[in-house]
Amino acid sequence: MTAQHEPQRCAPFGRRQALLGLAAICTGAMAQTPSSHSQPTNSATPGTTAAQRYAGGPPEVIDDARVMHFDLHSSQHTGPAWRIHLAQPHAAAAQDCTVLYLLDGNATFPMAWHALERLRQGTGTAAAAAARTALVGIGYPANVRFDVERRFFDYTPATDVMASNTRAGLRTGGQDLFLDFLERDLRPAVATRLPCAATQQGFYGHSLGGLLTLYALYTRPYLFDTWIAADPSLWWNGGSILRQEAAFLATLALAGGRIGHPKRVLIERSAPRPDRARAQEASGHEPSLRPGTGRHSVPQTEARDCAARLAQVVGFEVYFRQFAKASHPAMMAPSVDDALHCLLGVPLPQLEKL
Repeated sequence: MTAQHEPQRCAPFGRRQALLGLAAICTGAMAQTPSSHSQPTNSATPGTTAAQRYAGGPPEVIDDARVMHFDLHSSQHTGPAWRIHLAQPHAAAAQDCTVLYLLDGNATFPMAWHALERLRQGTGTAAAAAARTALVGIGYPANVRFDVERRFFDYTPATDVMASNTRAGLRTGGQDLFLDFLERDLRPAVATRLPCAATQQGFYGHSLGGLLTLYALYTRPYLFDTWIAADPSLWWNGGSILRQEAAFLATLALAGGRIGHPKRVLIERSAPRPDRARAQEASGHEPSLRPGTGRHSVPQTEARDCAARLAQVVGFEVYFRQFAKASHPAMMAPSVDDALHCLLGVPLPQLEKL
């Protein structure tokens, strides 16, 4: 068994990290702070917003006998390690188990842990299913909730900065390297640490994590049984994910309009907001987008349209949720709760089946 690790502490949160956190909000990527060599403390920096302080604050550490934290490198590519948060199923004698993998694991793993505990302490089949469920949070060895530099690279294709209205200098294009790590290194490492066989597995991502979730579904659908994309950044890179979707659906059409193994998909969308409430650029002024580029080029309804197109494929069980009031950041916790319900097959009235 790999030894447990506590997140490291390092230098205080600086102006550059604050600007990067604001840039993350502006690109719809949930405010975050940079990589593990710049790890903020709880101290507030003058001029930072509440969202930046939340993103840059230390993550909640779940201290339980069933939880371990370990660092893992890619065997295929050089680079820094990922911090993995793993919660064992509560039912120690289970013959098989369900596993939910969560992107942005420093932030989402604690959310999923508490949601799963609420389910487990209930009654009936939902509680029994929750007791057989394991959680895997894929995070970073930084004492922050979000590591903006690494997740921008891990979750995105090679990106046209102008088309995405994002900050120059942020490294992009690592999504296939990340999925290689997940497939070839992380899943085997998790399997050796579980006391049971994983018979159902799900994958959750929010914002750019939702973008990566859809990309993985379109390019490696065999990886997971259930896919949850919360407010996916469909506008990113001029909406290039929609071209990936079209290629995926065209391939399925050649195969008779069906997928070989049944999949469950949940796509969720945050509450609409007027243009004047859009986040400002890190420079402090409103984004100036060329026609046909950036966030404005993908309409509010596009997330539901994506779900509806997938629902036409035989073998897909597709759900959609439009949040009436929750903003992009605020929807993260309830979407994690929805992800668990969807994975475990527990009906929720707020999920629309397409």
